[in-house]
Formats: sequence, structure tokens, C-alpha cells
Amino acid sequence: MRKALLCLAVGVAVAASLAAVAPAGPLPPASHPYGATYGEWQARWFQWAFETPAPINPGLDETGELCGVNQSGPVWFTSFAAHPGLTSRTCTVPAGKALFVLVEANECSNIEPPPFFGETEAELRECTSSGFDAFGGTYSLTVDGVEIADLASYRSQAPVFSYTLPEDNIYGLPAGTTASTAMSDGVFVMLSPLPVGTHTIVIAIDSPVLGVVDERYEIHVVPRGRL
Repeated sequence: MRKALLCLAVGVAVAASLAAVAPAGPLPPASHPYGATYGEWQARWFQWAFETPAPINPGLDETGELCGVNQSGPVWFTSFAAHPGLTSRTCTVPAGKALFVLVEANECSNIEPPPFFGETEAELRECTSSGFDAFGGTYSLTVDGVEIADLASYRSQAPVFSYTLPEDNIYGLPAGTTASTAMSDGVFVMLSPLPVGTHTIVIAIDSPVLGVVDERYEIHVVPRGRL
């Protein structure tokens, strides 16, 4: 169940408040946004999600109060949903930050039990790919009410990466436990920075494994220095 919850869609919704604003554009899947491939950003996303303690982990926050935890650099991450059904968060993001949005993903490593265990790159590649395929169903991402087309083309696999679990980690394992080999397979979308204002991104999933997910984030983009 823990694994299924981590793989639920994560969204950030964007709806103009005082005036209409242009939706943020997705950067091409084959591009190298901010100097890294989509797969490399995917690995960084999982390191961020797993290395953040549960009490302050944005994925376990139902309000959006923790959206800014451990965020840095030109790209901010949306988090995972902790359950099926509706998740609605309100987040404040500095202007000029791209958003790396998780839609759906599966991760395997050498510290997890089967069917999420893998040690070699070949084992991890098969584990992540087959696990993602097993979710089935449909998924979508809309930004300012505009659906991102051909979402499946944004699917990628991360290179092999590692992570070390902190105290009070979301796995419930001893602090310092290290996954020395891990990999993920998923659909993520890198959105160019949103204009200053209020926005909404919605991710919807209907999966026989993950259930029906409706995740919405109201994003308040503010000029830098006002957070």
C-alpha cells in the first residue's frame, strides 16, 4: 500500500485569478531542461521525496503548508498523493521556478521487498517498467484548464541512483538505511515558470491498482523575496 500511495498522481493546478494568464508550457520530453534529462530529474525527484522526513514530507501534507520543504534551485517539485480520492493543496512558489510535476511513477531498489526489489540495472529496469505497466487505467494533466497532449510521450526511466533514509522516514526503516541501487519509471512533466498570479494544475488517474485520484494544487506565484 505504501508503494501504491507513493505512485499516485501529483498535481499542481493553475487557474487565473484577477486576470487571464497564459498557461505554463511543458518542456519537450527529449530536452535537457536546466542541464539534466527528464530521467535525471526523475531520479532527483525520488531522492527529494524519500530523503525528506515523514513529519515534514510534502506528500503527507493535506493542505500545502509544506510545499516549500527542501526545495532549491531553478526547479521545484510537486509531491505525491497519500491516498486515492481528492487531494487539494494550496502552495506559494517564487516567480521564475519551473515545476517538475509527477503524474504517475514506479520505483524499485535493493532495500525493498518483492515485487519492488532489484539489484542490478537490468533487474531494476524490468522491475520499474513492469510495475508501471501494471497500474493500467488512464491519467491526465491539465494546466489552466488546458490538457497536456500526448502525455505518454513524457514517460522516461531514471538512471540508477541512490538515496539514504533520514530519521522518521516514510519507509519506517532505520535512519541511515541506504538504497545503493534504485531506479524509477514514470510520467513527469517539466513546466516552464508560471506567471505571477494564482494558478491550478489538476492530475486525474483512474487505475485498477491506484484507484481514482483527483489531485489539485492552487499555486500562488509571487515575486521573489515575498515568500
